[in-house]
Amino acid sequence: MAQVKMKNVVKQFSEKLVLDNINIDIADKELVVFVGPSGCGKSTAMRCVAGLEEVTSGVVYIDEKVVNTVPAKDRDIAMVFQNYALYPHMNVRDNIGFGLKARKILVDKDDPKAVPRKLRHAEVEAKVQRAAEILKIPDLLERKPSELSGGQQQRVAMGRAIVREPKVFLMDEPLSNLDAKLRAHMRTELKRLQIELGVTTIYVTHDQAEAMTLGDRIACMNDGIFQQIGTPEEVYDKPVNKFVAGFIGSPSMNFISGKLEGDTFVTSAFSLDLPTDMATKVIKNATNPDEVVLGIRPEDIEDREFALNPSSANTVSVKVMVRENYGSDIFLAVNVDSIDFNARVNTGTKARVGTDFDLVFDMSRIHIFDGSTEENLTI
Repeated sequence: MAQVKMKNVVKQFSEKLVLDNINIDIADKELVVFVGPSGCGKSTAMRCVAGLEEVTSGVVYIDEKVVNTVPAKDRDIAMVFQNYALYPHMNVRDNIGFGLKARKILVDKDDPKAVPRKLRHAEVEAKVQRAAEILKIPDLLERKPSELSGGQQQRVAMGRAIVREPKVFLMDEPLSNLDAKLRAHMRTELKRLQIELGVTTIYVTHDQAEAMTLGDRIACMNDGIFQQIGTPEEVYDKPVNKFVAGFIGSPSMNFISGKLEGDTFVTSAFSLDLPTDMATKVIKNATNPDEVVLGIRPEDIEDREFALNPSSANTVSVKVMVRENYGSDIFLAVNVDSIDFNARVNTGTKARVGTDFDLVFDMSRIHIFDGSTEENLTI
């Protein structure tokens, strides 16, 4: 298998800077997810690894070899796209095996004297059969793409990549055409498959749920820059800035503007007592303590009736504007004066639309962001 490395990579289209000096090291057998909003540069970064885009400057390595000038067909990578691009006139067997029949490969990769040759028919069939069994579609081999569901077509596209036994898988939003239930199922299948095959994988998506569930690490991108690279736990619990904090997590993090007065976070409507060590760190590092932003996830705001450590120092009285029942919990959209935020509370809550209600902030789970730089001042 292979490591993938991007070092000081810049990509520019005419006057538009798409990738701004990005760096990342992807270990052998690791699955790294490039995640970010549409237009942030994540697909372009992957295409630079694939060789479908030429980098403006910087270096791309695959298996410790510089591949900047190596054609895409010679980089030993396999891609799975959002559009599965299956041949409609071919059955599943021929779709999976087509790439093997069309190119010469190095049959014995461990023999330095081995000469590339075309695979024999029996060899192709054996590889196709193995891929079909891994993907649990051996009974579909004689069907045409038009006879398959979206999830089955996605498996066929994966099979076409698997049979090539590449050094690197590149996946560009391969699940985005599936319905929500099937997408969740296929996420599990993709992760199982990647672990079983042990292939280094770059996965591109704008769906943070896919990023959190699939990735060994997440590379969160915005405006052509990797804002943060880390494990799902690191990116979720310790976001380096306001963008990452707001993008990762569903529902997204609440942001409330205010200022610090000693150990107290103060807004126009309420105040909260910060842990002393946190307040000291924020005051020391803030550009201006009078312009900071408190961030807290909805699940870290509790119904006072069920809160473990309620006190007047971390309680806010609000009016309930919207109440949504998700089965496992209740989602509340609340308001206090001119400030709106969301809470995700226990199903036993007595909160009802239009009523006044007490919510408790878990102050051990809050973040404070600089009002100017938007950097997280609490990590």
